[in-house]
Amino acid sequence: MPSIFSKLKDGIKNLSYQRKILLTCLTVSILPLTITTVFCYFQISNSLLKEEKNALNYTLQTAADSLDSQITLYENLLSHVAMSEIVINTASREYNTIYDKYEQFTYSYDVFINNIYTQYRDVKQITLYTVQDGLEHGPQIKSIDKLNSEPWFMGTTSTVSPSGQWFIDDNGDLIVIARIPEPFTKYVKAYSQNCVAIRIDEKGFFYFLDHLTDDCRVNVLCGTRSFFEYTSPSISENENIKMESLSLKSQKSWTISMEKPHYLIVQSARHMLWVMLIITGACLVLVFVLSGIFSDFSVRRIHRLNKAMQVIQTGDFSLTVSDDSKDEIGVMTNNFQTMSEKISTLIKENYQSQITLKEAQLKALQAQINPHFLYNCLSLINSRALLTHQDDIGKMSQLMSTFYRTTLNKGKSDILIKDEIKNVLAYLEIQQLLHDKVFSVQTEIDPLLPDIRVPNLILQPLVENSIVHGILPKGKEGKLYLTVRRVENMLHFMVMDNGVGIPPEKIPTLTCTESNGYGLKNVNERLILTYGEQSALKINSIPNESTMIVFKIPID
Repeated sequence: MPSIFSKLKDGIKNLSYQRKILLTCLTVSILPLTITTVFCYFQISNSLLKEEKNALNYTLQTAADSLDSQITLYENLLSHVAMSEIVINTASREYNTIYDKYEQFTYSYDVFINNIYTQYRDVKQITLYTVQDGLEHGPQIKSIDKLNSEPWFMGTTSTVSPSGQWFIDDNGDLIVIARIPEPFTKYVKAYSQNCVAIRIDEKGFFYFLDHLTDDCRVNVLCGTRSFFEYTSPSISENENIKMESLSLKSQKSWTISMEKPHYLIVQSARHMLWVMLIITGACLVLVFVLSGIFSDFSVRRIHRLNKAMQVIQTGDFSLTVSDDSKDEIGVMTNNFQTMSEKISTLIKENYQSQITLKEAQLKALQAQINPHFLYNCLSLINSRALLTHQDDIGKMSQLMSTFYRTTLNKGKSDILIKDEIKNVLAYLEIQQLLHDKVFSVQTEIDPLLPDIRVPNLILQPLVENSIVHGILPKGKEGKLYLTVRRVENMLHFMVMDNGVGIPPEKIPTLTCTESNGYGLKNVNERLILTYGEQSALKINSIPNESTMIVFKIPID
C-alpha cells in the first residue's frame, strides 16, 4: 500500500507544468516573507533612527566644510587686497597736490576695488582706513579714527591681526579686517597701523545654511560671539519641544550648532515602519496574484516557441521570434532564432555576394571615369580661355584641375606632404578669385620639408572653415596665415585668421560635431587614429579678433 509521501510525490509529478510553477512560487514566497517581516519589525526602528542621526551629522559636517571654504575665500581675498601694491601705495604715499590724490584714487584704487566688486557679488564694501590726515575718498577711504568709532569694531588698530579678524554689525553684515604691510617691507611681515576692511552680505556668506533652517535652530559662533542665528517659527511657537542638539567645530575654529525636535528625527523611522507593514500585507496578496500570472507567462512563452518551430518547419524563414529574458526559455528562444537566421543566410549567401561584387565593380568604374571626365573638361576650358585671352578663366581652370587631382588622389587615403600643400594653396587661390581677393593670404612653408606621406585633406578643411566661418562674415581686410615648419622630429601646422572668432563655449564642441564632408571632427579623428592624441587639433580663439588652429605630426 503506497504511503502518503509517495501519493503526494506522484500527485505533484502528474500536475501540469503551470500548476507546478504556481505551487513553487507560493511555497518559496510566503514563508521567507513572513520570517523577514517579523525580524525587520524589531530591527528597522533602531536602524532608521541611527541613519537619520548620521545623516544630520553628515549635513552638519558639510555645512562646516562650506563655512571653512567661505572663510578661506574671503580671508584670501582680504590678504590679496591688503598685500596689493595699489592699496599699500594709496595708504602710505605722500600727495603733493589734489590732482595726485585724484589720479591715485580714480585711476588706480577705484579701478582695483571695482574689479573686486565685479568678481565677488557678495562683497558690499571695501574700505581702507588710513592714519594719514586728510586722506578720505567717500566710503572707500576713511580715517583710522572712524574705524575706532565704528560700533561693531572691538579693540584698537594695534590689536587687529594681520591675517584678518571677523566682526558683525547690527545689520547682520560680516566684516573681516586686517592691517596693511609697511611699504617695501611686506615680505618681512612689518605691518603699519593702516587697515583694510571687507564688508560681506550675510545672506551671500551663509547661503549654504538655507537647507539647514527648516524646523531647526541654527547658530554659528566665532569664539563666543554669534555671527548667525535662526530659529524656525514652528520651534518658537512651542518651547516645550524635546530637542536633539548637534554641534561641530570647523577647521577655522568657528562652531556650528543645530537643534532639531526629537519627534522629527524619529518621524521618518515610524513612517518607514508603517510603510513596511503595509507593503508586507500587500506583498502577501500580490504573491497569490503574481504567482498565477508568472506561471501563465512562462507556459505562454513555451507555447510561442513551439508555434515558431512549426512555422519554420514549413520553410518560411520570415518569422522572427525573440525573448528579452535571460533564463533557460529565453536563451533557448534566442538560440533558435539565431539558428533560423543562419540557415536563411546560408541559403541567400551566394546570391547576395554576387550582387555585392557587381556593385563594387560598378563603383570602382565610376571612380575611374568621373575624375578623368572632370580633368578633360577643365583642360578644354583652359585651352579655350588661352585662345580667347581670358586669363582669369584659364587660371581658375588650372587651379581647379590641380585642386581636384590632389583631392581625389586616385582614391588613396594618404598623400605626399608637398601635394597636400599644393592642394591647399590651389584652394586658397580659387577662393581669392571667387571672392575678388577680399582677403589676403600669407604663407610660411619650410622649403626643406621631408618627403613623407600624410592623411589626405588635413589642411583644406581647416582653411575652408577659416574663410567661410571667420573671414567672410567679417567682410573686410581679411587675412589668413598658413604655416608649415619642421621642429626637430615633428611637423608643426598652423592656420590662423583675423575673422569674427569663435565663442568660448562653442570651442569644445567643434571637434565633436558632425558636419558634411571633411569637417573639423573628421580631420581630428583621422589625425588621432593615425598619430595618436598628441596630434589632435588645438583651437584657440579671441571673439571678434582671431582664430588659430594648430596641430603637429611626427616625421617618423
